[in-house]
Amino acid sequence: MRQLAADTLALLVFSTLGAGFVELVLVGLTLEQTLLTRAMAVPVIIGTGWPYGLYRDGLMRLVKARTRTARLITDTLAFLTFQMPVYAAILAWNGASAEQIVTAVGAAVVVVTLSGGPYGLFLDSVRRLFGVLPAAHPR
Repeated sequence: MRQLAADTLALLVFSTLGAGFVELVLVGLTLEQTLLTRAMAVPVIIGTGWPYGLYRDGLMRLVKARTRTARLITDTLAFLTFQMPVYAAILAWNGASAEQIVTAVGAAVVVVTLSGGPYGLFLDSVRRLFGVLPAAHPR
């Protein structure tokens, strides 16, 4: 239960700030579109925070990501492969045009590639606060 809470809170905070910036500043969505997209994302994030954490942990174990570099690459890969389809669906549901979705997802891929590692560190920090072992921690 603690991991569920930690994973959900971490994803909610990180995604809201990161995606909101991308949508408003880089993509050019209106403030209303950004707020609607972020509001719709909250229940989606609540529903996907824990599954994402489990997915990430599974990838960490699969590739035996023990080194800092392996963890960075795995965090980036996990974030890209799990979150981008979810993000595109949220944008489409909220009326973003096909061009805006492609731009937003393209920008998000760049941002996620740069932020996958920092998100992994953030997630592990939140997990520690909740008394949960970080991913790929020797059990």
